[in-house]
Amino acid sequence: MDIELFNDAYRGRPPWQTGKPQPEIVRLAERGGFSGRVLDVGCGSGENSLYLSSLGYPVVGVDGSENAIEQARASAESAGAPVEFLVADAHDLASLGRTFDTVLDSAFLHIFGDPAERRRAYTDQVAAILAPGGWMRLLEISERIEEHPTMTRPDIAASFGYEWTTITIEEATYAVTSGDVPAWLAGAKRR
Repeated sequence: MDIELFNDAYRGRPPWQTGKPQPEIVRLAERGGFSGRVLDVGCGSGENSLYLSSLGYPVVGVDGSENAIEQARASAESAGAPVEFLVADAHDLASLGRTFDTVLDSAFLHIFGDPAERRRAYTDQVAAILAPGGWMRLLEISERIEEHPTMTRPDIAASFGYEWTTITIEEATYAVTSGDVPAWLAGAKRR
């Protein structure tokens, strides 16, 4: 993953930043899909983080793109939201020195592509900072579109090792500036 590509994208408004939280994340929150301290990995300009914070969750948003984090911090300041936004490496989440009850990954895991070992290394990092019994919630772009990167249902399931149980995957959509694209809404519970 080339972080400079994302820094460049955040010099403007990338197509995955609609200015609102993802509708699937809103619906998941309405169904009780989040609890306790929330980490938003690959938070971008922070729409999902700000939404979850407005519901009362303590939220930390992390992204490797400095430009994305600058935008997220400005939005949080403007909204008076107590979200902490940090530039961080998703392959070293333990360096945050914190534990979370829920981890949100909205269109981040799918950018790893192949090999599956890279995805597994990332979910191992998430397991290291997720409280036992906590949930990782994922919204990933489906292979049902021609653009890449995408994920299949088996790709998502194979991304989780021994530390995880109760993996759920359902059809969903992901909002982009040009409309909605097919996606997967997934969850994995930490042992």
